[in-house]
Amino acid sequence: ARATESKRRAHDPNTKLSDDTPWATEDYIDTFNRNVTAMKEAGVVEKGTVKVNSVHLATSDPDAPGGWNLTLYQCSTSTARYLKGDKDVTTDPNNDNKPAPKGPQENVHLVSFHTPDQGKTWQIDDSQLLTGKRAAEAPCV
Repeated sequence: ARATESKRRAHDPNTKLSDDTPWATEDYIDTFNRNVTAMKEAGVVEKGTVKVNSVHLATSDPDAPGGWNLTLYQCSTSTARYLKGDKDVTTDPNNDNKPAPKGPQENVHLVSFHTPDQGKTWQIDDSQLLTGKRAAEAPCV
């Protein structure tokens, strides 16, 4: 699952995933590609990097229907910003009406993975940014 996440981080966030991306489920590819299309239509590009600081187990269900499901807390430092032309349009994840604070941000994502072959290969299925109480309660150090 960690190797799969590294592949996701290496992918240009402004470029769609191919339909046969081996490290992503069909649902993840569809969601990711819809987001890329919406950003392009709005004239917005993502710049910056995300450094994963630690990963912690949230849930693991090896007997899930269709194959093993795994969910991890991913603790990271992000310099990612959203730019429309020269204007920074990055919003605060806790309040869409406010600009995001300047400088690196500490984030927590809940990232879900699926393996149809008992752990030989893993695919990312979902990633969501946690905010507020959920982020504060995550096991990030």
